[in-house]
Amino acid sequence: MTDHDDITPDAGPAPVPGPDGFGDAEAAFISEMGSLMERWGLPQATGRLFGYLLLRNKPVDLDTMTRELGQAKSGLSVAARQLESWTLVRRSTRPGSRRIDYEAVGDLQHLLLVNNAHMRKFTETLSSGIPVARGEARDRLASLADLFSGYVHQTEALVADWEARRAAS
Repeated sequence: MTDHDDITPDAGPAPVPGPDGFGDAEAAFISEMGSLMERWGLPQATGRLFGYLLLRNKPVDLDTMTRELGQAKSGLSVAARQLESWTLVRRSTRPGSRRIDYEAVGDLQHLLLVNNAHMRKFTETLSSGIPVARGEARDRLASLADLFSGYVHQTEALVADWEARRAAS
């Protein structure tokens, strides 16, 4: 077993390590996740860490992340805390150790519901502006609040339906 066997998804052979210790496809995925989350306003390191953790089959500590991603431990610690605050990763400790391990929370329904929590707060904020707005601004706020309220409702229904189908299979 190599140091990178636990990075590989459960199916398929281990990739041939590239210059960063990852196969080309793994490195591309990690990089793309960094770019995507950067477009969402998060540091690229946060997205790279999330991509990396999504490819892991078990929790990993900061020293391992630092070695395998080639990034500063302090930056990865900040990134891990950001991901934890978004509830995209969870932390754990090993018995007899003070080291903190992190793992991605990979349940799709969890990710959607986390997003819904943000959308619900956005909807509430939009709605709070309706009573103080006048004319077109009031109509615009009401319309946006209605749209995002519908988005939250539909996403919750989608997750409930998906969970029911998953439980039935």
